[in-house]
Amino acid sequence: MRKIYLCCFIFCACLSFSIGAYAKEPEFLGFAALIRDTSNPYWKTVEDGLRDAAQAHSITIKIHSLKNTMDAEEQLNQCETLLLKRPDVIIFAAVNNASISSCLKKAEKSGTILIDIDGNINEETAHKLGLNVRFSVASNNYELGKKAAFYLTDQKNIPSNSALVIEGPSISEPGNLRVKGFIENLPKNYKIVSRQPADWDRLKAADLVNRVLLQHPETSVIFAANDTMALGAAEAVSLLKKKVIVIGVDGTADAVSAIKSGKLTASVAQFPYLMAEKSVELGLKSFGGEKISPYHQNVPVLVIDQNELTHNTNPLLYYMR
Repeated sequence: MRKIYLCCFIFCACLSFSIGAYAKEPEFLGFAALIRDTSNPYWKTVEDGLRDAAQAHSITIKIHSLKNTMDAEEQLNQCETLLLKRPDVIIFAAVNNASISSCLKKAEKSGTILIDIDGNINEETAHKLGLNVRFSVASNNYELGKKAAFYLTDQKNIPSNSALVIEGPSISEPGNLRVKGFIENLPKNYKIVSRQPADWDRLKAADLVNRVLLQHPETSVIFAANDTMALGAAEAVSLLKKKVIVIGVDGTADAVSAIKSGKLTASVAQFPYLMAEKSVELGLKSFGGEKISPYHQNVPVLVIDQNELTHNTNPLLYYMR
């Protein structure tokens, strides 16, 4: 009987030791992602693409998103939390590169591969911050603005050549490049009556349009650096009963619905699902030791309007979510 008690004691002690030892081990995680506010359809599509790609490749992924798309402090806290899990790869869309760089440096030091998604940090900036970001998967943001400008050359019966430009936050690299692409490729006979930020916010964009159209009633074109602001602009135009061409960027589901109904003129569509898919696939290759070159891994873009949606022949439309 004593032998039985002794065996039970030894078994329980070993089990307790093994459980205790296991609990102290750091959690293992394959991929991790730091993205923006998923109440925005664009970032919700990125999230879906990341999850689907991870599932297709049988890897784990932990995704952190923000409640407020410009909350750099929250993103930094999320990054620090991820470090405890020691991920192999972090796919990130930085709100503020300088703010999050300290955390990313620690991740890199522990062997984590860093991948930019959505073009928030270019190669030069990464080097200045001391970060070895392996590559960036994004649309060519300058090209997004350029395509919006070129779209105007095909439009007929525009009552005037006056344009309003609605920008994102000044710290947004993608937003700045889109605006630059639009302005530098705008037909020479156009003039910009105003360019102001609305910080990716729908209501701010609507308020801005209300003010500018009262001051400049001749405005006939509005370019917004994302669809959320474009939709706010379109609502304001509708309430003012104006005829204005409104062009956004992203190609979100809400924008597509607004284009179909005639409320929004066009959107230069990115393909965030494809972007997410490519980030995971190239991340796996990088983890396997393959060097990904060039730094900018661009995905295609497409101007969508009623005509494009009616014909529905472009294979890229498959990736719209």
